[in-house]
Amino acid sequence: MTDPVEQLIDITAMIAEARDAVYDGTNIDMTEVQGLVQEVCEAIQQNPPADGGDSHDKILTMITNLNLLAEELKIQQKQAGADVIRHAIRKGYTKDRNDT
Repeated sequence: MTDPVEQLIDITAMIAEARDAVYDGTNIDMTEVQGLVQEVCEAIQQNPPADGGDSHDKILTMITNLNLLAEELKIQQKQAGADVIRHAIRKGYTKDRNDT
């Protein structure tokens, strides 16, 4: 089994990649990250690391990045919703102009 601290570093890197993808407007699948987070949390609960401080810092970094990703996803969702509304308005406006 992988060292939990190393797993936390890897997970945080995956979250950073997901944040970059969201910034670029790409859809993301967090299924793998979710499974890894669960796995590392269970490993830490079963066998707490001796270096509590380093693990704690890595956990906080991961949580911070997950929170940032959540905010970025909310922004992406709002923008997508606004785009749909703009498109519908333009489509309706174009239809109305063609009807006259």
